Amino acid sequence: MVFVTAMTIGIAAASMRSALAIALVAVLIGATFALAAFLSTGPISFSPLLIAIAGYNVGLLDLVVALYFFERQRMA
Repeated sequence: MVFVTAMTIGIAAASMRSALAIALVAVLIGATFALAAFLSTGPISFSPLLIAIAGYNVGLLDLVVALYFFERQRMA
């Protein structure tokens, strides 16, 4: 579920077409994990952070590929 949520956030950030928005969301993903790790009393696992980062990057790439595909179809 973390992967799908991060992928959706990546698609939403990329659809804004703003480098600032994309970078801000990336920083906020790390900041949210850091805050959760700081407030946690138990052991910390970094696998959800890595999964979220991978999902965010896949979401960004997914929108770029979709835009490229639709632009290519429009040109033909």
